[in-house]
Amino acid sequence: MTNPNSDPDVRERLASTVFGAVGSEALDDMVRVARIEHFKRPSLLSAAGERPHHLRLVLSGHIQVIARHVSGSEIVVGHITPGGWATWLSVFMDQAPAQDFYSSASASCLTLPIEEVRAFCVRHPQTYPMIIRMIGHRMRLLIEWTGQSVLAAPVQRMAKLLSILAQEQQPAAGQGSITLHVTQARLAIQARCSRQTANQLLHQLEQRGLIVSAYGQFAIPDWSRLDKFADGDPEAAARPND
Repeated sequence: MTNPNSDPDVRERLASTVFGAVGSEALDDMVRVARIEHFKRPSLLSAAGERPHHLRLVLSGHIQVIARHVSGSEIVVGHITPGGWATWLSVFMDQAPAQDFYSSASASCLTLPIEEVRAFCVRHPQTYPMIIRMIGHRMRLLIEWTGQSVLAAPVQRMAKLLSILAQEQQPAAGQGSITLHVTQARLAIQARCSRQTANQLLHQLEQRGLIVSAYGQFAIPDWSRLDKFADGDPEAAARPND
C-alpha cells in the first residue's frame, strides 16, 4: 500500500467521483486519508460476516463478490470493474455483508477508511443524492434480472444477462459497442444452465450479430440492440443480413 503523496493520480481520480463534487477543500480531506493498494495475487479483502473497514474504488483488475452455501458451493454474484466501488452499502449499513470480497491478481484499488467516508457525507449531505443514484443503479439491474430470468425465453434470458452485466461493468452503456469481460463458465452459473446450454445460447446470439465471442470476453457491437432483443423486440431479433 502506498501513500497518496507518492501517487499523483490520487487527487485526479478522486476529483472525478462524488468526493470531487463538493469543492477542493473537501476533496483535500479525502486525499489525505486515501491510499493505493496493489495486489499481486487474488486476495481476500473482507470475509462474509465481517464489516469492511474500507471503501474501495477499483483502478485496475476487478473485485469479485462471492456468495457461498453451507454445502460448499459458491457463485460469483458481482464483478466490480475499474470505476466501480466496493461498496457504498458498507458505509451506511450496520449489518455485515453475507459475501466475500476478493481482488483479482494484478488489481489496484484506491482505498478510503469507511469512518472517514461516513464523516465526509455528514459534513457534505449534498453527496447523498449522488450516492443514492449509484446504489439505485445496481438495485435496478438486480430487479430487472430477477424478473427477466423468470419470464424470458432461454436465449432472451442469456441476452438480458449479458446486457445487465455490461451495464454493471460500464454504467454509461448506451448506443455504442462494449467489451464485456466475463467467462462462459460464469455466464452458465448465473443463467442457471449447463455450460453446453450456455454455449448454444451464446452461439445463437453470435449468429444474430448481437455478440462476438473471444477468450474470456464478449464484444457487444450494439448494446441497445442486444437489450431490445432481450426484451422481445422483433426488429432487434432480425439478423443483420435479414
